[in-house]
Amino acid sequence: MGAIENSACLGILSRSLLEQLITSLWGIRSIENAESQMGAGSAELAKALRMNLKAGTAKILDRETGEDVTAKFLESEQAKQTRRRKSIEDQAREADAQDLYTVFYRLLSLETHGHSETPAEKSEISALCITHLQGIGAISRGIGQACVWWLMQRSWPDKESLREVLGLNAKPQESADSQCTNRQ
Repeated sequence: MGAIENSACLGILSRSLLEQLITSLWGIRSIENAESQMGAGSAELAKALRMNLKAGTAKILDRETGEDVTAKFLESEQAKQTRRRKSIEDQAREADAQDLYTVFYRLLSLETHGHSETPAEKSEISALCITHLQGIGAISRGIGQACVWWLMQRSWPDKESLREVLGLNAKPQESADSQCTNRQ
């Protein structure tokens, strides 16, 4: 990734980190949220198993007879009772981070799912890589801030301080001409 300018890889990394930030902000809001997130792993495992059973790439065999009981299992209530993981969009809404989801996560999803256009010019590729690297740094700082606030204060960062860490409250720099005019 560092040897060549790979904006697609950096975009995917950006989205993954942003998802982690949203999940962290949601998880520190309540014990129930944190427990739900911890339970998401087994729910995802059950979902993967069910998908493989339906596709025929996995089977359930009766221990005593060796008979294939996959179809019977898939029809059972046990196979149908799986908790769904809360969506990132719902987590963002509940964590008061809907703007991060709507503006950034959705746009980064385009690249992650291969729906964005790759710049043709080397200078455009370089600029996009720089933008992604800046975003990765900002999001990493946001994750750090959220986690430190929870560890130190058992609270979550307010929206403005999070926006500040992410660099979203920065004012545009004045042009050199207007700076000279203001000094006179």
